[in-house]
Amino acid sequence: MHRSLEWAAGLFEGEGYITNSGKYPKVGLTMTDEDVVREFVKIIGVGSYRVRNRFPNKTQYEWQVTGSKCKGILENLLPYLGNRRAYKALNILDSLELV
Repeated sequence: MHRSLEWAAGLFEGEGYITNSGKYPKVGLTMTDEDVVREFVKIIGVGSYRVRNRFPNKTQYEWQVTGSKCKGILENLLPYLGNRRAYKALNILDSLELV
């Protein structure tokens, strides 16, 4: 099944995060569905995922990108994000422009 950038943005809207703690911005997504995270990574084209066993009976899969690589991802997702995530994305993009 072929998924789109719009699908990836919807998934990111629900399961993703945008932070700028410390020196570098970070975008990521964490879920328990490995196949969904793999498909997301294919669509986004940047970053990779890792397995996190934070809970005894639940394996989590986390995709993450840090630093300047966040710029292209956020620019591509921005048109499809809701207000709250779009606001965070714009703040990160502004901070990357200052560097």
